[in-house]
Amino acid sequence: MRKQTKIAALVSATALLALGASITSFAAARGTWMLVDGEWYCYDSNGDPYEDTFCVSNGKDYYVGEDGMLVRSSWVDYDGDMYFVNSAGQKITNDWRLTTPYDDEDAEEEWYYFQASGKMATNKKIVYKGNTYFFNADGKMLTGWVTAEGDDVVNEENGIDKDHTYYADETGARVEDDWIYTVEPSTAEDDADADYYYYYLLPSGKVVTGKRNNIKGQTYLFDEEGKMLSGWVRGEVDENGKTVYTAIDGEDDNIPIVNDSEKKYTYYYCSGADDGHVKKDKWIKTWRPMDTYEADEDVSQYWYWIEKDGKIYVPSGDNAAPAEKWKLEDGELVIKANYDGVTKKKVNSKDYFFNENGEMLSEFLYVLEDSKDLKEGLYYFGGSDDGSMKTGAETIKDDNLDSFKFYFETKGENKGVGITGNKSNKLYYMGHLVAAQDYRYQPVTIEVKEKVDGKDDEYVMKNYTFIVNSNGTIQHSTVEYKEDGDVLIDASELDKSDFVSSGTYKYALTKTGLEKLVDKISVEYLDPTQVMAVGSSVADAVESANNAKDDNATAENEQN
Repeated sequence: MRKQTKIAALVSATALLALGASITSFAAARGTWMLVDGEWYCYDSNGDPYEDTFCVSNGKDYYVGEDGMLVRSSWVDYDGDMYFVNSAGQKITNDWRLTTPYDDEDAEEEWYYFQASGKMATNKKIVYKGNTYFFNADGKMLTGWVTAEGDDVVNEENGIDKDHTYYADETGARVEDDWIYTVEPSTAEDDADADYYYYYLLPSGKVVTGKRNNIKGQTYLFDEEGKMLSGWVRGEVDENGKTVYTAIDGEDDNIPIVNDSEKKYTYYYCSGADDGHVKKDKWIKTWRPMDTYEADEDVSQYWYWIEKDGKIYVPSGDNAAPAEKWKLEDGELVIKANYDGVTKKKVNSKDYFFNENGEMLSEFLYVLEDSKDLKEGLYYFGGSDDGSMKTGAETIKDDNLDSFKFYFETKGENKGVGITGNKSNKLYYMGHLVAAQDYRYQPVTIEVKEKVDGKDDEYVMKNYTFIVNSNGTIQHSTVEYKEDGDVLIDASELDKSDFVSSGTYKYALTKTGLEKLVDKISVEYLDPTQVMAVGSSVADAVESANNAKDDNATAENEQN
């Protein structure tokens, strides 16, 4: 189009209407508009056309190019800033435009925002209709991770800065008070090998790190990069007194739960990767932290108790006592493990024992010495999925499903301890019933630790000898104890004074009584540690004993 100069003709009303509703008057605030050869031009008072500038009409800005002609639907580079004019040639203000970049018409279309002045927003944070949007140096609306300091968009995507990192969804709006599931800031979302994580954005749009309560009614834990953590999580107090949370998955570390007297570590268990809330006030059965990654069915799982605040219960050690784990195998109590310290804890009105790693203990446990809350002795806690401390009479099966009788104290400071001594005229040793095995009647001597009178921390070992039958009933009659006409134990010369008359060891032989029987016992003494199956007949016991003797004799002959 040729450049127009000094045109004095007046534009007709029809021509003005052809410009559109945007320019409705002949004389504008700056210059005079005229329609020439079907195009609009803006002229100064001398009749010269304006070039490369904005002309105003009815408060609206319109741009004329270097040839003076009105520019429509185009980018405008004016005084070092970028603008955009619509199809009527009017400058866009406080509005959006989806278009190709001003410097690359072949590129994909992007969203741009033009401010009140009409300038394209660059390196800016813009609030539009209640939503916050971010724009880079080229004016493109950003999606995904954004770094901004105040109103200035920096957009360095090297990591999470909880005070300056935000996330914009696919519409460009900053995510607020909501979850996102995406890649790390330094990773492209279209990376097929990228790992995705859950993040939570506060109402301010900032990324949550650390512990956060009451996110839609639940508590969640996040690492320092804002990733929601799941499974085992350890909280560690750093040198500044801040608790830093780390997932324990066993893949790159071998982190056990530790008994922490310095209160430096806390442990949590969160739901799965698609949930992640901190579990509270409940039992969980899972792998140890160092075994989690493998999640192997052949690796044992353990029960843990989670407190109301979400922390795994881990004994402090203040009231702990050393102990041994025992198991009933093939009719024998066998030591299976040693613990530096076990602690008793009441959960839902029941007593449970935990080791120093917070693992609930089950089956048999022998506490080796007294502590504040525990008394020395043998305890029983049911099967592996039970674990509550048992009291009173218990019938317990071994690995062969044979049944055995036990009795555990029901009250007092020794509650739960396997009784040793006379209970309802039956003899128990460390909780299990002691009964004649090889004969109808047998003597048995039990050794017990008793306090020295008047001294709480001094003990002596004492022996008590009883006569028991195959049912475990303690015998105290002054008669000859026979089997098939054979005298097993001749107590006929004893009298009632030769038996303890009362207490825990009632009907045990006194020193005098035992001296009277020294030469009148023709059977072997029982081993008090031997556990006898319920329902085993004397005949079966005798046959088993005889078979054992025959086997021993054969072995000796072979050696000779």
